[in-house]
Amino acid sequence: MTQIQWEQLEATVAEMTELEKQRLESLLHRSDLAPAKTGRDPIIGLFADEPELIEFVIQQTYLARETHPFRTGE
Repeated sequence: MTQIQWEQLEATVAEMTELEKQRLESLLHRSDLAPAKTGRDPIIGLFADEPELIEFVIQQTYLARETHPFRTGE
């Protein structure tokens, strides 16, 4: 979250009534809103069900690094 977004959020909360603030606080503490633990690797994310695509991307990445290294040693 950027500083501007944070300031906008703070301004919005400052304008809320006490009842709205209490409701927001109760929503923030609800455990059913927490992200589910799926046991999946967060790096793979949405591609977890696409192993062929991940394999292709990794192969292309290695190929690109072999043909165009980050450092040339010059």
